[in-house]
Amino acid sequence: MQRYAVFSGSCQSLPAIQYLLQTSQLACVVLVDAEPNPDLVQLQQWLQHHQVTTLSYNKTEDSVLVAQLDRLAVNRGLIYLFRHIIRSPLLQYFNDGLVNIHPSPLPEYRGPQPLYWQIRNGETFTKLTLHKVSEEVDCGDIALDVDIEIHPFDTTHCLYQKTAQALPYLISQFCQLDQENKIEWRKQDQEGLKQAPALLQSDLFIDWYTTCASDIVNMARAGNFDSLCAYFQFRQSTFQLLQATKVDCSLKGVRPGTIVELDSSRGLIVKTHDGGVKLDIVGSSQGCFDGYRFALLFGLEPGQVIENINACDDA
Repeated sequence: MQRYAVFSGSCQSLPAIQYLLQTSQLACVVLVDAEPNPDLVQLQQWLQHHQVTTLSYNKTEDSVLVAQLDRLAVNRGLIYLFRHIIRSPLLQYFNDGLVNIHPSPLPEYRGPQPLYWQIRNGETFTKLTLHKVSEEVDCGDIALDVDIEIHPFDTTHCLYQKTAQALPYLISQFCQLDQENKIEWRKQDQEGLKQAPALLQSDLFIDWYTTCASDIVNMARAGNFDSLCAYFQFRQSTFQLLQATKVDCSLKGVRPGTIVELDSSRGLIVKTHDGGVKLDIVGSSQGCFDGYRFALLFGLEPGQVIENINACDDA
């Protein structure tokens, strides 16, 4: 009988935890070593309510955790949305029995922000990929994957919900093949063309001169109402662009970032180097507004230029 330890720090892993619990394969959940946040607290409360054994990961040493896993007779490990890099002692303990689920078509989009970058780059589908954990992050042999469509209106949060819903199917297929000793591992290519690195603060500011209209739209929806929001600056105040729409704008010789239209029906339209974007929803410290109301409240007028942020301090 396989006994799993699930490594996670997010409620998005609950479909996987529930499946293993219902099939009597869950031994424990290993929680991230981090300050409490609403997502982690909610996960902890659910686990406590369902009397699931929890263990704490330690960022500095593994011996205590390895001993605890051994006492629980854990022989399999499943990682999903776990922010720590697994070190050698745990890899040796599991002896090829530790797998990770990564929400991208590996080897594309290796890194900590795969769904964000896939939306920002305008991808139309992704995969939930189950692979071995190796010394190199996101590079282990692949067992299975599941296709997931990316809708043109999906935000990163929407896509996390879709991937969470696909977890039980992926894990059930893997567990069945594992029990029957029928898993066919396939090696990944060494290099992926697209990466998913951690975001710098400078990555989040809109460059009106070089970013095309469709990329601004994708940038806004990728970070919609999150710490990864797209930002712009006007009169030394910073605002969040939560939703935008590409529009036709054939004006020539107009500086990118210029407000070219402001109308109660058409909204607030800003020139880009290849056309224009309508600022549908803007966030500020005073609240969220549609583009037209935002412009009236903050004094934006046609002909004014939204400042371009060429450099800012990286977080």
